[in-house]
Amino acid sequence: MSNINAADINELYPVAGQDNDSQGFRDNFDLIKTALTTAKTEITTLETTTAQGVVYDSATNTNDFNGNIIREANMIANTEEARISDVIESDTTVNWSLGNYQILTLGDAVTLTLTGWPSSGKMGKMRVGVKTNDGITKNIVWAASGGGTIKTNSAFPGTFQVTSSTDTIFVDFWTSDGGTTVYAEYLGLFD
Repeated sequence: MSNINAADINELYPVAGQDNDSQGFRDNFDLIKTALTTAKTEITTLETTTAQGVVYDSATNTNDFNGNIIREANMIANTEEARISDVIESDTTVNWSLGNYQILTLGDAVTLTLTGWPSSGKMGKMRVGVKTNDGITKNIVWAASGGGTIKTNSAFPGTFQVTSSTDTIFVDFWTSDGGTTVYAEYLGLFD
């Protein structure tokens, strides 16, 4: 709550058509100066103790921290946006900037190209779940945008196939060099 006191300023002073005592002017100017000094102190505190560089988008009711660091935050009950795709019928991109958790439903065999990673020096991670729309086996080829390399763990299948329309296969992808090298960990089929 602000400590600015505007209530004591006499907005009706000076009174038109009267000889007004100069003390009223001095009192109002003093109150205005005190209020401005308090405002300066409170604004300076906000500038030094709150998140910096935040842009608020009123159309989407979201805040964009513009890549600024949030340090020593104690988070409780936070969520991540879940992006559920429409049925994918052709080669497409899976864009990290659209969400760290994405569920893809495949209508055909496709190449899924991972893209939209944060710049080098920042780690971006994305969990991707895949299933079919009809229970017919679909082959997936995973690719990294811009000629990047995907390095997989030993559990990663040589031929990546999705067969179920009710059960989902999950894979974690992450990079810290802007997508030049993307690491992939096969988590398995969850049924």
